[in-house]
Amino acid sequence: MSPVFRREATATEPDAVTALFHEIGVRFSFDPTVPGFSYRQRQDGDGQLTVVELDLGGPFSSWGDTDVFGVADVRAASRYDWRTSDESGSGLGRPVLFRPGHPALIVGGALEVTNVNLAPALLQSVAETVYGTEGLSVAFGSAAPVSPRLGRYWTGLAGLVRDTVASEAFAADLVRANLTRHLAVAMLECFPLLGDPVERTLSMAAQARRYRIAVQFLDDHASLPISIDDAARAADTTTPALVRAFRANHPLGLTPTQYLRRTRLAAAHTDLLRADPTAGATVREIALRWGFAHPGRFAAAYRAVYGVPPRRTLDS
Repeated sequence: MSPVFRREATATEPDAVTALFHEIGVRFSFDPTVPGFSYRQRQDGDGQLTVVELDLGGPFSSWGDTDVFGVADVRAASRYDWRTSDESGSGLGRPVLFRPGHPALIVGGALEVTNVNLAPALLQSVAETVYGTEGLSVAFGSAAPVSPRLGRYWTGLAGLVRDTVASEAFAADLVRANLTRHLAVAMLECFPLLGDPVERTLSMAAQARRYRIAVQFLDDHASLPISIDDAARAADTTTPALVRAFRANHPLGLTPTQYLRRTRLAAAHTDLLRADPTAGATVREIALRWGFAHPGRFAAAYRAVYGVPPRRTLDS
């Protein structure tokens, strides 16, 4: 993953605010409508996800386009009206999606807002994985949520994002990766994604079925010389399709190969706990039994998961 960063800035000149907008991938102008204003911005993120907290004092207007897919969750505002070439609305009480290629005008008052920005390549990858729609570019039909219920869901998720960013957990790669994927799926589901929703639903159901069958196959046959191709055949699919199914359904987005490796590592751990070194049991023997041919790599993988060398587990 890209390194995590945090940037904080304040500005008192409109041109400075415009420059700060450009830093987060939004090519928007900024024009306060009364003399004197305050602007404070904090960015947290990496190359795929950026969470931007904005605190604007005083009424303003802003016009422009964006390089990223971003959702604004507005709080403590007297006004937040938006308009694109084909629709308009208010961001008070419901989130707003800003999309590349859809210039927008925003007219607002003093406000606090959480902007969640996702890189287009990330959203494309997640859409292809979740829905199996390879080659179909991600595009949304509206800046407004699919329904009030899904709008409220996003607002609740934005609160979770703020809490996570405010904690030390956001700096942890796994936490941030899980949050990023959750936000990408939520953006795809909460806003009207173009394409056939029935086809997407069928694809998701088929992937979930393939995933369940393959997981059972890998769990049942981990001690045998099986391959991921065998798991794909058991699930009546192709190997690339099975990889997509795992990435879409496994909580950590593991591939089938990674899942099988973890399953075998867990089995080796169980054998190490049960084995008797005084009877001749060795780490190498157990590692080989579960397909780990290189002792050093096995020890490193084991320690990464269980926190101790495998020899210590065997001797305990």
